[in-house]
Amino acid sequence: MTAKSQEERNAALQIINEWRSNHVFPLFGRKNALLRLMAKNNLQALISSQRLKRLTSIEYKLDLNPNMGLGGMQDIAGYRVVLKDVNDLKTLYNLVDSQRTSHKLLRTTDYIKTPKTSGYRSIHFVYEYSSTQQKFNGLKLELQIRTKLQHNWATAVETVGLITNTSLKSSQGSELWLEFFKIVSSLFAIKEQLPKLEAHKDLTMNDLMVNCYHLCDELNVIKTLRAITVTIDKMTETTHVNHYYLLNIDFVAMNVNVILYKKTQLQIATDRYLALEKIIDINKNAVVLVSAMNMRALKKAYPSYFLDTTEFINALEGIQRNCIKRGLLE
Repeated sequence: MTAKSQEERNAALQIINEWRSNHVFPLFGRKNALLRLMAKNNLQALISSQRLKRLTSIEYKLDLNPNMGLGGMQDIAGYRVVLKDVNDLKTLYNLVDSQRTSHKLLRTTDYIKTPKTSGYRSIHFVYEYSSTQQKFNGLKLELQIRTKLQHNWATAVETVGLITNTSLKSSQGSELWLEFFKIVSSLFAIKEQLPKLEAHKDLTMNDLMVNCYHLCDELNVIKTLRAITVTIDKMTETTHVNHYYLLNIDFVAMNVNVILYKKTQLQIATDRYLALEKIIDINKNAVVLVSAMNMRALKKAYPSYFLDTTEFINALEGIQRNCIKRGLLE
C-alpha cells in the first residue's frame, strides 16, 4: 500500500469512526427506555447490552454491498435484551411492537418465526432516531431480542467463528461446522416448541440428536471448546456503573485485555478503539467497544469475547447423554 493510499484509508476510517461514535448517545437512551418499559410491565431481562459494530465488520459489509453506504447500514449501533424463555420473548415483542415513540420503527424481522438457514433465531427491530440535534437525527439503531437458549447458540457460533477466523454467522466457513450449528439450532427449537429449520422438516428429534452426536465427535466440538481458556488482564473496577469497555482479544496468547472508560470518557474510548483497529492483525486479534453495567454483566452479555461457551457445552453433553440413554447409537 502506498503512503497516499494509506493516508486516504486513514481519512476514511476517521469518518467512519466519527459516524459510529455519533450513535452512542441515542443508543444509550433507547436501551434505557426499553428497560424502563420492561420494568413497568414486570418483565426481567437476563442480559441487556449495547455495542458499536467493529470496523472489520463494517468494511466487510460495505464490500458485500458497495452501494449501501454508511447511512444504509442499520446495525452500526445495536442493543440487545436476552429473555428467560419464549413466553417472556413474546411478551416483550408485543410491548415493543405496540410502543408509542417519536422514533420511527422502520422494520421488524422475525427470525424466530422464520429462522435464517444458518439456524440463527432472534427478533430484530430497526429504528430511525428522531432528534433536534442534526448529528443524531436519522441515525439507525437495531434492537435484538432473543431467549437465553438462542443466545447460547449465537454465542457458540461467534466463538467458533472467532477462533477459526471465519464468519460462520454469515454462513461462511467449514461446511461441517455450519451443518453442526444448523442441527443444534433445530434441537434447541424443539426444546422451546418452535419450528425446526426447513432443511430438517423430515427429520425426527432422534435423527437430529444422532447427527449432532456424530458431528460432535467428528469435529471434536466439546473438547475443543472446553480447552479454550483465556486470561483477563488485571483491571480495577470502580463503584461507577454503565462503563464503556474496550476489549482486545488475542487468539494467540489466549488473553483478553480490558480497558475501562467512564461515561465521560467516550471520545477517548472511541479514539483508542479506532487506533487499535488500524494496527491489529485480524487473524490474531479482535477489538470491540461495548457498554455494560459492570464487569460481571459484561461477561454475561458478551461471552463470545471471552471465548466462554460453558452453557452451550452443557447442552451438548445433555444431548449426548440422551443419545446413549435412549440407545440411539446402537
